[in-house]
Amino acid sequence: MNARLRLPDTIGWHIALTVGAAIVGVLVLSALFNRFAGVWSRPSVEETALLGRANDIVRMVEIAPETYRQPLASAVRIPAVTVDWYPENSGPARVFATSPMDEDEADLAKGFEMDGHPRRLFLFESDTRLPSGLRYDRAAHPHAYFLAVELRDRSWIVFIATRRLWGLSEPAQIAIALSFVAVSILAASALATHYLSRPIRRFAEELRTFGGDPRAGPVREAGPRELRAAIAAFNALQAQLRKFVEDRTAMLAAMSHDLRTPLTKIRLRGEFIEDEDQRARLFRDVDDLQAMADSALSFFRDDFKDEEPTVFDFAGLLRAMADDYGDHGKPVSYMGPDRLAFSGRPFSLRRACMNLVDNALKYGDCAELELHRHQDQISIKVSDRGPGIPPHAFDQVFVPFFRLERSRNRMTGGMGLGLTSARAVVRAHGGDIVLSNRRGGGLEVSVTLPINL
Repeated sequence: MNARLRLPDTIGWHIALTVGAAIVGVLVLSALFNRFAGVWSRPSVEETALLGRANDIVRMVEIAPETYRQPLASAVRIPAVTVDWYPENSGPARVFATSPMDEDEADLAKGFEMDGHPRRLFLFESDTRLPSGLRYDRAAHPHAYFLAVELRDRSWIVFIATRRLWGLSEPAQIAIALSFVAVSILAASALATHYLSRPIRRFAEELRTFGGDPRAGPVREAGPRELRAAIAAFNALQAQLRKFVEDRTAMLAAMSHDLRTPLTKIRLRGEFIEDEDQRARLFRDVDDLQAMADSALSFFRDDFKDEEPTVFDFAGLLRAMADDYGDHGKPVSYMGPDRLAFSGRPFSLRRACMNLVDNALKYGDCAELELHRHQDQISIKVSDRGPGIPPHAFDQVFVPFFRLERSRNRMTGGMGLGLTSARAVVRAHGGDIVLSNRRGGGLEVSVTLPINL
């Protein structure tokens, strides 16, 4: 029986594996950097044995007779380095003897002193102060490095490195290494946290979908064990809420249906009332009861959720709506683009905009529609010239059945569900509604909707 090793599928283990993967990634990147970064990753000239070996070679050649100096120099075996000896009367020796040393070369020359005897030393590249007569093949090695050291008898020994065997100085290497490690850690951490937080982001997106539509399907269970347990608990809660909403809607539908019969009976019996004034008041109360029942049922059903989203011309919808109001003699104007494609539920959005326009006409005697498109969203403004509303009531007017007008007359104040229904439609599309009073009087309703094309 083969036992398979299964790691605990928990958030703690995910974090541990993520951190471990990030560390391994940094180590791999560091190894690749040291392998392919060239002189940046090599030790500085002070950290290599080149200067020590050169010093030993200088001392060895210096104590040898002149006839043995060139053979000794030629016998030196350092990878990618050749050594030559030039007597005092040679061309390179005369050039070196008359050339000034800089501060770095003077500091480096102190390491080559012998018995307190100062030496002259030059460190240069092939493209700077290269003396004539120097045995060097520029065509074969166009980028070489030279170290020329003076001996006691004014002769010179020259080390030629055909390729650079040392790197940057220690401070520069430390700065570059730390920067590389920091960038590597940030990149690895970003990738690791992106992978780790992916199921949480998906869960948050599906929660936003549920916020716009309580009747949405269950959230898919994925991710670590703790997250799956949270999603399962949320799905159970969602199912209970959905059942509660369905039961409430069924109850209200039944109540609305059952109320029609007694309301009809009351209307019929009211025909026998001889007092016309009392009869009119009774019929008005019956109509109010019927309107309240129908409005509440329409709101609680949220029937706009059953409409499938589609791409439509939002500008054409608002322009046609303004024309319809104008045909009935109501002052509604439209300002905005001629065409604007939008993905959503056109009938629901039309009903929401009509609720806002009806409120503007009812309390402000006119309605001004404005449509604007921004980079990732559109904005609709519905303005009127009425008295506006108190700032403290900006949130209260969205509460179901709340009315600033206290007469309870549905001809003057409605049922108090227009703004509530409009905001439900807008938020189901991922947008929002904000109220503000206009300068000079009037109310401005601003609707923002994300573009999901």
